[in-house]
Amino acid sequence: MIAVISGIRATVRIKMTLPDRDIEKQRKQDEEALLSAGIDISNLGKDTEQVGEVSWENSPGEEDPLDARFRAYYQQKMQEQANDNYWDKVGLDSKNFGGYDSVSEGEETDIQVVFSGCGYNVARILGPKTEVSLVSVVGEDALGLAAKCELEATGVNILEVKTLPGVTPVGVEILNVLGDIDFARENMKLAKEITPQLIDEAAGTLDTAESIFVDGSIPVETLNYISEKYAGSCPIYFDPGSISGGYAYRDSSLRASCVMPGRMEAEAMSGQQVLGPDQLMAAGECFEARGVQKTVITLKGGGLYYKEGREAGIIKPYEQYSSVETRGAGDVASARLVYELVNGRDLRTAAESAVSAAGEYIGMKTK
Repeated sequence: MIAVISGIRATVRIKMTLPDRDIEKQRKQDEEALLSAGIDISNLGKDTEQVGEVSWENSPGEEDPLDARFRAYYQQKMQEQANDNYWDKVGLDSKNFGGYDSVSEGEETDIQVVFSGCGYNVARILGPKTEVSLVSVVGEDALGLAAKCELEATGVNILEVKTLPGVTPVGVEILNVLGDIDFARENMKLAKEITPQLIDEAAGTLDTAESIFVDGSIPVETLNYISEKYAGSCPIYFDPGSISGGYAYRDSSLRASCVMPGRMEAEAMSGQQVLGPDQLMAAGECFEARGVQKTVITLKGGGLYYKEGREAGIIKPYEQYSSVETRGAGDVASARLVYELVNGRDLRTAAESAVSAAGEYIGMKTK
């Protein structure tokens, strides 16, 4: 059984889109502007080489030059459109993000409510494949009930998901047309209730776990307590889930056997820049100095770097993806990596499987 310790958050996600009638017109204008700027768009979306250890023309973790120019153009376009007329088109009051204007009949703004949290997502992905128990808290509200129902529907044991007085952690994200977050606010107060006492209350589950997965959403003192109590008895997998989760790891004494950050999260965890191959290696060595046996750092575009002892390498995806299309892929990769390692796979094989799973997820998401 895999025990997952994580906060749960409901996220209201609003994506800015141009009205349907303008999309095709806008696409043609964008292509013409890219071509007039001397940017070759013929290779956008083309497949890359198969999975394997490769040397990228640009260093792993750095943005592809074509992609950089492509995104720079769109960022400039967004700045030019950041006026009242643009925000009126998508139904937002540009003077006050909290207010909504009326949207023309037949037009809709893309709004979703999703439950998130790195560990929450990992538990939900693993639920149909293996025995998983989640240790967490939710509030006495509709969101808390819905989160528990979603988990239970995927086969996750929710016995240790405690319902407490208060509001289930909730966040709001406003995404621009690139898929980047322009505005975000959250209330994570209840996540602070994932305390050492809660860990003791879940001892019946945690004491029998074959592996424990922890993310960076829980308090530092709880990370320390989990390490003190379980580091010597079973493998602990850590994914920071965010840059702030990376800082939580750096400030803690957590002794994880495997860490799975993204590149920027690895910078927060190690306190050093992580861009090219030498810096990826240095980050892996930094984690090894803290007792980490296996390091996996996910990279922009769907690839990853792995290190275990003297064995290290970069695994490239079948297809290179832009950051706009990769939301959630890191959690898919972490879930597959944990599943493969728990079932006895070596790190390289598990890492290849993780890259493949993330690629399949992105492919389904972008169809």
